[in-house]
Amino acid sequence: MRIAALIGALVLILVATFQGNNSPENWFSIRSINIKGDLKFASRAELQKDYQSLIGQSLLTTSLVSIKSIAVSPQWVESVEVRKVWPNTLQVLVREYKPLAYWNDRQLISTGAAIISPQSVPILPLPKLYGPEDTSDQVLGQFGLISQVLSSTSLRIEKLQLELRGAWIVTFSNGVMVKLGREDILERLQRFIAVYKSDLSGRIDQISSIDARYPHGVAVAWKKIK
Repeated sequence: MRIAALIGALVLILVATFQGNNSPENWFSIRSINIKGDLKFASRAELQKDYQSLIGQSLLTTSLVSIKSIAVSPQWVESVEVRKVWPNTLQVLVREYKPLAYWNDRQLISTGAAIISPQSVPILPLPKLYGPEDTSDQVLGQFGLISQVLSSTSLRIEKLQLELRGAWIVTFSNGVMVKLGREDILERLQRFIAVYKSDLSGRIDQISSIDARYPHGVAVAWKKIK
């Protein structure tokens, strides 16, 4: 190990010597920054621009902590790994957040429950979650529980809403809206699923909404025939 370290040090000294500059700070100044990663939402050009401030600084004195603080500032960046590639290159591996759902139309929630606030919200085939301020964790948790209950059915959540008064409303991808109320949410959902499978699945286009807040059944509001 000592021999390898010594050889590495000698190589760096030789490189610096051939660069023809007597200042050690200039020997190892950052001249190029390579940004790597499978980027779908973050702009590689914008990240490169953010890092331009590091050009000319020394690899010897620039801390990895300060470099990472630059990388995690853009909205889509979840984490980074930084490597100093001697003598003059900085390599940055960027990992993006993976969006799971929309949050109140203007934001997204990642698979790790982080709120993403991009300047431009992309159009993605994701469910939409709604709720009062600071309830994203609660809504996301309920979304997960409801999704588990639905896993054995063909129903999928298009929209899940927590109202100010604490009531839940779920809209499925087939257009059916179900009012679940504030209590016994999963029990009411399972009761709706039982009725849906036995009586309603063939008449979806005739249903306006369903109220599952009753203790022993559901109330169906039918579309008016024009």
